[in-house]
Amino acid sequence: MSDPKHPKAGDRTMDLSDIELVDITPDHVAHLSKLRDGHAGAIAALLLSDPAARQQAGLSEVEVAELGALWQDFQRIEEVLPAVEKLLELLHETRLVRAHEIAYRLGEMAHQVRRRAERSAKGAEVAAPFEALLEYHFATGQKAAAAREKNKKEAEAPASTNTPA
Repeated sequence: MSDPKHPKAGDRTMDLSDIELVDITPDHVAHLSKLRDGHAGAIAALLLSDPAARQQAGLSEVEVAELGALWQDFQRIEEVLPAVEKLLELLHETRLVRAHEIAYRLGEMAHQVRRRAERSAKGAEVAAPFEALLEYHFATGQKAAAAREKNKKEAEAPASTNTPA
């Protein structure tokens, strides 16, 4: 594991407290200017130029210093972004696996409750505390069965609606 201030892809601990994050709307994103290839050279030319040359060109030292700070922030974000993206990927995939494991166990437990309720003389009492579980698990199958029954009835219905009189 690397230093939390300088995380690598796969690290779980990251310290990004030095980055001032900005939250904007998707509409605002569409209005932002984009950096093109060659931006690093352009920035280097400004930051490494002689102060006298900048003054002669009419550039503000304050604005050049602000550009330097923005460039440092940008480079810091570029440094940590791969680790953050990998962590996000890992979280997403872990969430998918946990959801699968939960769904599997819910299914197993729902089947167990239903089997016990069917075999018990007090089946309603066995199943009652787990009504939400049973509804959740078996709802998809019940909807599918209802749809099959509806389609079967529609197929069996006489096609006499378009018969001329």
